[in-house]
Amino acid sequence: MGDHRRFHIFAEFIHYSFPDASTVADVGGGRGILSFLLNEFGKHSTIIDPRPATFPRWIHRRLRKKARRTGTVSIIERVHQNVESVDLSRFDLTVALHPDEATEPTLRYAIKHNINLAIVPCCVFPLDGYKRSVPEWMNYLLSIAPDVKKHQLPFSGANTVLWRTSNR
Repeated sequence: MGDHRRFHIFAEFIHYSFPDASTVADVGGGRGILSFLLNEFGKHSTIIDPRPATFPRWIHRRLRKKARRTGTVSIIERVHQNVESVDLSRFDLTVALHPDEATEPTLRYAIKHNINLAIVPCCVFPLDGYKRSVPEWMNYLLSIAPDVKKHQLPFSGANTVLWRTSNR
């Protein structure tokens, strides 16, 4: 299933690249690993994913231990909707790690509404249906948002993050 370090490495990238972001939309967040790690960095993350999923047991255990230790319960909200159906403007930052079909809609929304963005695309799912190679897909995504920066993260597999800070 890929390099398991990707969640930790991407969470650290987000934490250091967007230190002032406190509310995060985790698009295509699946089982919630990235959201949990962002929560550990003090960010309030909400998973936006239409697919049903539950946290892995190790996350449940760590949340329980933290609650006993601190006396506070950490809540990671989960919204079971497509990204196109969610108002992302309430978030300081939109992130997505391998979001599949949500890649282009997430990028377009963040650009249109001037929201901070960090997205690691993987599979090619263009809205226009045109077949592209992975390099062509990246170039296409960059053409949608010319102010987006590109950075390679140090894990194997699809590891190019497209990111931007807004002027909000």
